Amino acid sequence: MIPALDTEYGQLLQEVQPKVIHTKKEHARQLQEIKRLMLKPAKRTPAESALLGALATFVHEFELKMYPLENHTPAEMLEFMMEQHNKKAVELPIPHTRVSEILSGKRGVSKAQAIALGEFFHVSPVLFLGL
Repeated sequence: MIPALDTEYGQLLQEVQPKVIHTKKEHARQLQEIKRLMLKPAKRTPAESALLGALATFVHEFELKMYPLENHTPAEMLEFMMEQHNKKAVELPIPHTRVSEILSGKRGVSKAQAIALGEFFHVSPVLFLGL
């Protein structure tokens, strides 16, 4: 690692203290940190992006354990998330025509689209890949 990045990342680790999640309280705390990093007005630093990735991994693993998902298609998951967040196709981070194609089953969700949707809805991109 680059020394400046290493120093900043070390400071962030001390402040946030990310760890494997075992309780709902820890889960809520780490979700707040993710939200803070995602909503940061300026672009995230590489150290902040690394921390965001670590936090997302911990949250994802906890959610998989605590809230196992039934098998849903990417289209079903996208439709569900749009309903839950009261969003229309034109409000999503991918073209609305693509959203329509996904919802109708004409197209799948690419990895890049899954990442964009995951960031937009603050969930793991895996939800939109049907894995």
